Amino acid sequence: MEALLPATLDSVLGQSHTDWEIIAVDDGSADGTPAVLEAYKAKTDGRMQVLRQTNQGACAARNAGMALATGEWLQFLDADDVLDPEKLNGQVAMLETASTKPALIVGDYEKIMPNGLLLPTEALHDKPWMALIRTRMGTTSANLWRKAEVEKAGGWRTDLASSQDYELMFRLLRDGAEVLWDKRITTHVLKRTSGSISLMSVQDNWRRYIALRRAMKDHLKATDAARYRQEIAVLDQYLFMAIRILAMYDMKEAVHEFRSAISKGFRPDVSKAITEKYVFLFNLFGFANAERLVRWRKGAQA
Repeated sequence: MEALLPATLDSVLGQSHTDWEIIAVDDGSADGTPAVLEAYKAKTDGRMQVLRQTNQGACAARNAGMALATGEWLQFLDADDVLDPEKLNGQVAMLETASTKPALIVGDYEKIMPNGLLLPTEALHDKPWMALIRTRMGTTSANLWRKAEVEKAGGWRTDLASSQDYELMFRLLRDGAEVLWDKRITTHVLKRTSGSISLMSVQDNWRRYIALRRAMKDHLKATDAARYRQEIAVLDQYLFMAIRILAMYDMKEAVHEFRSAISKGFRPDVSKAITEKYVFLFNLFGFANAERLVRWRKGAQA
């Protein structure tokens, strides 16, 4: 992170909106990060604090920084993210003209892939539940978070290794949060190549994905199943695709998830990942047998 930090911190110092404070949480770094942070602290006229802690993970670091923050709004920023100079100014301007008291501003952003490819990522504007379901509700650093609402929701969950921002946004929406939508791309997120991921890590990631969308579905059904009929139907499709992936690792667990999570009478939609032949097998034989037939055919053709 030492090499990436200057660009990240420079993007904060370069904001046209100048009413900010920086709370840098060094989460157990083992490189030259402390020296970089101290050098930048000297440039900020007392507006930067540095907190060092043993490695506890990103969510614990965010909670620790939030506890020290004195402002009303939080801009979370990882060491591989960069903000355009007008990012904060534009979002603050939105707040000044808002007719509601939002808990969150969702911003569009750009992914910088390891090969240099730039991928713009737009939110599903003005449809918060559908945006959350489809993972099109910004990302940690593109969004602006009202501190009081994040604290009221319980902060960041430190036990999650993935989906942390979407799980937090679920709790905010569940509690009635209002959302504003910033359609500018003013945040750039570097996607780094990851190291070796264990089989269990992959399974756990999909378990978390499924658990979060099950929680969304349960909430929407309990709130107003008729009003959220479309969202619940889309959740079934997303749950089904995730359960199919889980079946590659543990068929027994996937069958259990299918029976407990998917609505009765469900039929999968044909898509890039689900062929008409698969839908035919599913409709004829059910989930478990369709999956076994697909795997048997693949094995026979190998």
